[in-house]
Amino acid sequence: MIQISQHGPVTRFKMGREIDGRVMYWCAAYQVGDVLIDSGCVHTAPDLLGALRGRGVRAVLNTHHHEDHIGGNALLARELGVELWAPAASLERLAAPEKELYPYQMLMWGPAPPSRPRALGREVRAGEFRLEVIPAPGHSDDLVVYYEPVQGWAFVSDLWVAARQKTSRDHENSRRILTAQKALAERQPRVMFTGLGEVVEPADPALAESIAFLEQMADQVLGMVSRGMEPPEMVKVLFGRESSLMGMTQDQLSYENFVRSFLKGA
Repeated sequence: MIQISQHGPVTRFKMGREIDGRVMYWCAAYQVGDVLIDSGCVHTAPDLLGALRGRGVRAVLNTHHHEDHIGGNALLARELGVELWAPAASLERLAAPEKELYPYQMLMWGPAPPSRPRALGREVRAGEFRLEVIPAPGHSDDLVVYYEPVQGWAFVSDLWVAARQKTSRDHENSRRILTAQKALAERQPRVMFTGLGEVVEPADPALAESIAFLEQMADQVLGMVSRGMEPPEMVKVLFGRESSLMGMTQDQLSYENFVRSFLKGA
């Protein structure tokens, strides 16, 4: 399924695999000028290809290497002749994407075909717009945000998912996410375009709430560490129980991983 909507000069393509009439998890791509930011998952790539025909897209810019952001790369490059660009740290992983995914990843997104983007510089021209490329590691080590300084548009991908995002996967680092969110907040973005397809306007209050929440969680977790508590016990104190997403995602999206994400180096 694909939903297309206009947000000023930005076109949003909100996509997801429909199962029994329901999309369980959305992903998104955004057209700015003549570039497309991210390409969704492989399950929705044919829909995205059809939607992009005649829209004048010359290039796809990836935010990071996860399969729900790069799945359309190969098809769009082959059928539309678009250029592919990605963070330098993503390139090897895009050339040989992970094939052994968790069952929930296979169901919702599927394994991305190999693609060979070129490495991004510090900025990209997108028609009349200029996109700054800002490293924002934490959700993944290679994540970047695209920021249009004149318009105040921040294409944040998965740097911001919700104001009080309480689950993490085992590779995430919430201390680095907090640092990246603070750096973005200093730029005072007007609008955030997220990896799930949410358009957050005004952006400042949502960023501020997330930053305050992550700071509070960091203080509480480190306080419990000083008292000798282990992560499973912390989950009970903070949330009362484990997230229902833990079972659905084969122990990946969980409160415990969220707690553990504060114990990693910044």
